[in-house]
Amino acid sequence: MKRSFLQWHRRLAWLGGFVVLCWGLSGILHPVMSWFGPQAVTMLPPARVMPEIALPEMAKTLEANAVKEARVVKLVPTAEGFALQLTENDLVPRRYFSLRSRAEMPGYDESQARWLASYYTGRPVDSVASVTFQTAFSEDYPSVNRLLPVYRVGFAGDDELTAFVHTETAALASLNNRNKAAIQRVFLQLHTWAWLDVTGFGRVLLVMLFMVTLFLMACAGLALIVLLPQRRINDGRRRWHRWFGYALWLPLLAWSASGFYHLLQGEYIEPVSGMRLGESMALADIPALDGTAVPKRPISAASLVPVSDGTLRYRLALAPVAGLEQAVSRAARFDGQPSSSGVIYLGAAAAAQYSDRDQAVWLTRQFRPNATIESVERITRFGPDYDFRNKRLPVWKVNLADAAGTQLFVDPATGVLVDQSRTIDRAERWSFSILHKWNHLPGITGRAGRDALMVATLMLALFAAVLGGIMLIRRGRIH
Repeated sequence: MKRSFLQWHRRLAWLGGFVVLCWGLSGILHPVMSWFGPQAVTMLPPARVMPEIALPEMAKTLEANAVKEARVVKLVPTAEGFALQLTENDLVPRRYFSLRSRAEMPGYDESQARWLASYYTGRPVDSVASVTFQTAFSEDYPSVNRLLPVYRVGFAGDDELTAFVHTETAALASLNNRNKAAIQRVFLQLHTWAWLDVTGFGRVLLVMLFMVTLFLMACAGLALIVLLPQRRINDGRRRWHRWFGYALWLPLLAWSASGFYHLLQGEYIEPVSGMRLGESMALADIPALDGTAVPKRPISAASLVPVSDGTLRYRLALAPVAGLEQAVSRAARFDGQPSSSGVIYLGAAAAAQYSDRDQAVWLTRQFRPNATIESVERITRFGPDYDFRNKRLPVWKVNLADAAGTQLFVDPATGVLVDQSRTIDRAERWSFSILHKWNHLPGITGRAGRDALMVATLMLALFAAVLGGIMLIRRGRIH
């Protein structure tokens, strides 16, 4: 039996070593991009307290411009102060209206993108060299970023800094520069073999072969570690190769198995995730507000939303008691930060009390009319089920009692279905997050510690592959 495992380990060694070299080198590039890539000067969207005049002006501004319908109506901070922002669909820029003059601000979505890009990067607006409205994913803005449409804002300078900005959420979707873009291209070609996409199923077959080879080679190596007797090995290369095997068998098995699962599901299971706007709402009967109806507390966000009784209401987010300080740490970006201390819905004088939970349930029934709701939970932090790439917080997670184990994540402030998943999706996400990206470690080591540990493990794998190759060459010469 020992001889069989040894033979299989050697048979798989050349291809397995090649795979380790490709994926080890490219795997190291991923944390390198995070460590040395461009960093935002702040990690969270701009937050301001609204002036008292803002809320009463919403209805008056919409009426003055004869706006009949929209999908999202909200007040947003801009370089000019708060403005009314309208989202009509995913294919056109958003519209803006001044609360002072009640006039439309033509083409202001691009100006908003410039201001947001400057806010996140710390570079002056005057240094913006190009702005492009983007409605589809691309090589430098892949689908992992999730948000569309975005503005691609390029800055002048040798580093070719580029910010991808989502104006509806005021979020920085991605930040790139020349060096990071070059590393990202190498990573994609070497790690996913994207250059073989033209072959269709051929790329999938080849990458699957690589992962199966790596898995079997690691299994054979593990069997040898268990079966071979513990003894002193005089050959230094063999001794180090064996010690590396003790450290690497589990990471290699985890990376190859989770990578195989990730590829298989990505290629053959139809995805359901993705952001969807709610239906257009008619803006004919907007409740009027005067100063007495508005709570005497600082308000950080406001939107106009349809509710379950068929009317429109104002959804107001109360500013956190501690203030709207802006976090600058990367941890704040990945974990999220509370953006309000409470929510109030205002409507007609006789309107019944209404809550975000009520709105989440109603929105779920708009997206899934016949679904049975099992539970509803408010999400205020990013995590395994709802990660930082979605950008929006807080949202509500709604579990449906269906065969697929569906979870919907809805945003009561805008009526947007932010994300959705099934049991099969969450299983793959867990596998890839824990086994492939080691996302269980940041709580213990921090993100920098997790990245350093992964790089160290990958470097050990590279050394082990090189040593194994030298041993095979030497053995061939001897025989």
